[in-house]
Amino acid sequence: MFGGENGEQCNALMSALIVAAGSQDVKDNECIYSFLALPKTSLIVELVDALNKLGYKIIKP
Repeated sequence: MFGGENGEQCNALMSALIVAAGSQDVKDNECIYSFLALPKTSLIVELVDALNKLGYKIIKP
């Protein structure tokens, strides 16, 4: 979906958002926006968990 210098990172976050929201795909706006209404702490934890499920780890270089 995203290209350019940070495309892989943007795609990873979008994939995590789809997984965490339990949506079918990027076009499932109702599900995604409903997920984004979570309290910010829950939102972050869910996104990190989804990134881990997708095989990503956030590390400080």
